[in-house]
Amino acid sequence: MSVPINDGLYPDVSEEDYHADRDSLSSSGAKTLTTLTPQEFMAQQLEPPNPKPQYDFGHAAHKMVLGKGGQLVRVDARDWRTNAAKAQRERAYELGKAPLLKAQIEQAQRMAGKVFEHKIAAKLLESGSAEMSGYWHDDATGVRLRFRPDFLPDAPRGRPIIVEYKTAASANPRRFVKAAFDYGYHQSAAWYIDGLWEVTGAEDAAFMFIVQQKDPPFLVSTAQFEPEDIELGRLQNRKAIDLFAECRETGVWPGYEGIALLTFPAWMRRQIEDDLTA
Repeated sequence: MSVPINDGLYPDVSEEDYHADRDSLSSSGAKTLTTLTPQEFMAQQLEPPNPKPQYDFGHAAHKMVLGKGGQLVRVDARDWRTNAAKAQRERAYELGKAPLLKAQIEQAQRMAGKVFEHKIAAKLLESGSAEMSGYWHDDATGVRLRFRPDFLPDAPRGRPIIVEYKTAASANPRRFVKAAFDYGYHQSAAWYIDGLWEVTGAEDAAFMFIVQQKDPPFLVSTAQFEPEDIELGRLQNRKAIDLFAECRETGVWPGYEGIALLTFPAWMRRQIEDDLTA
C-alpha cells in the first residue's frame, strides 16, 4: 500500500513508500533538523543520498533477525573487485535492493542465530509485528509525523515494549552508549514512545535495544536508556517539530546564519600553552 491518508498504525507500508514520504516528519528527519541545519534537511529531501555499501550488511542482518525488510540480492562472487560483481551491485541499487556477497548473507544468518540464542533478545522477539508504520498529527503545529519501529512485541498484559535491533562495532553497553549519543538514539526512543501512544493509546512504553557485534563471535546485549535521557530527546524533538513547521510556513530553510564565535576548549588552550613553554 502507499502512504495512508488517515492516521494510525499500518502493517503494509513498503520501506520505499515510507522513506519517500515528503509530507510528514520522521525521527531521522527530526535529528537532521536539530543536529545539522534545515537547509541540509531539505537537500536530503530533494535528493536522497545514494545507497552506501557499508549499510547493506546491516540491512541483511536486520532482515534475518526481524523477518522483514528490504529485498536482498545474492551476488555469487568472492569480493566486489570484478566488473561482473560491480555491475550486479549497481543493478541491484537501481532496483532498490541491497546487494550482498554469498559470504555476507551466510554471516548475517549466523548473526540471527546468535540473537535467538540470547535469552532476553529471543523473548523480546518471540511474537509480535515487525516494521509497522505509524502516522499522527502534532497537536501544537498540525504537522504530520511518522515512525517505523523495528519490532512491537505482543503484550496482552504488562507494559508495552518497542524493540530496536542495531548492529555495532561492539555490543558492550559502555561502548554502545557513545554510538547512541552520536546517532541521537535517545531522540528516536522519545519519538517512538510518543508515536506509539498517539496511534494506539499505549502509555509509558519501554524502549529496548538489541545490540549485536558485527564481527565474530557476534555478541548480543540488550539495553535501554535512563528516563531523563529520553526526556532530553523529547525536548530536542519538540524543537525539531517546531522548526519544521516554521520552515514549511515561511518557505525558508536556513543554513548557518550570522557570525559564530570560535572558542577553544580548555584542552586546546593547554596544548598551546605547553608548546609555548617547551
